[in-house]
Amino acid sequence: MPANLPPQYYEAEKRYRDARTNEEKLAILKEMWAIMPKHKGTDRLQGDLKAKISELKKEMQKPRTAHRRTYSRHVPRQGAAQVVLIGSPNVGKSQILSRLTKANPQVGAYPFTTQEPQVGMIEFEDIKIQLIDTPPITGDFIQPWLPPIIRSADLVLLVVDLGTNELLEEIDGVMERLEESRIKLVSKEPEEVGLFGDAYKKTIILGNKSDLEEAEGYLEALKDLYADKFPIISISSEGSGDWVKLKKEIYQALNIIRVYTKEPGKPADLKDPIVLKKGSIVFDAAKAIHKDFAHNLRYVRMWGSSKFEGQQVDRDHPLQDGDIVEFHV
Repeated sequence: MPANLPPQYYEAEKRYRDARTNEEKLAILKEMWAIMPKHKGTDRLQGDLKAKISELKKEMQKPRTAHRRTYSRHVPRQGAAQVVLIGSPNVGKSQILSRLTKANPQVGAYPFTTQEPQVGMIEFEDIKIQLIDTPPITGDFIQPWLPPIIRSADLVLLVVDLGTNELLEEIDGVMERLEESRIKLVSKEPEEVGLFGDAYKKTIILGNKSDLEEAEGYLEALKDLYADKFPIISISSEGSGDWVKLKKEIYQALNIIRVYTKEPGKPADLKDPIVLKKGSIVFDAAKAIHKDFAHNLRYVRMWGSSKFEGQQVDRDHPLQDGDIVEFHV
């Protein structure tokens, strides 16, 4: 029986051969596994991929000596969520990173200043959100290790230059290049996953350089074409701007909530919230502490969105941002 592998599989296979680090190779192997159709014709290939993934994981678990250290472009997740900045050359991604975080990336007035992922932490109220600046994407080129980073992110910020009449063509180039890696930018993640390992990444378009004289006209053109597809936010990385508002927009787009805990007879801990997806229930909050703790749960008292303060609720009671829960086991 023929394997009938899609062209995206062979493209990923080529990127695997070009990968430099074990982290890159593992991410691409997982992508190949997701893309590959599962039927009798691919049984042998499935076995080979499983073996490669297993061997690579074992290799990565081995202690590394100093002379064997290599730089990894894999970005470990930190904070409440992971957000990635993408865009064409010279759109101002690095300046946005420095505005939203305490990071000090290299900023230059020439293309391709950013060659490696640059990481900072957005401080939003009582949580931190990881923000990753990435090398530019053009219609002709994307770094082979970049798609796995975008795939793993919770939110994409697509930065465009409101000072150029080529911004629409640049957006098309970025999207087309990502779609070749089975990544589709969307305003809302679909309920069902796509075929062959498609990744649907929730995206906000940031129209940068709004302080330029010609920016207003280009912003209108951007909205005419994309306002029904993506949220569009106008900013200026050179100006002061309302960066607190942008942080709030990012937080809301992540579809997460913060839930606080308290011990019986003590004040609530309002400094270290549990971060959960919107739509989570009381049992999810307990499970985030420890799965055994959740299974031993007898009842919960809740403050915030409950009808009465300190009301006893069931383990399947829905949670909202800012709720306080008191667990009884």
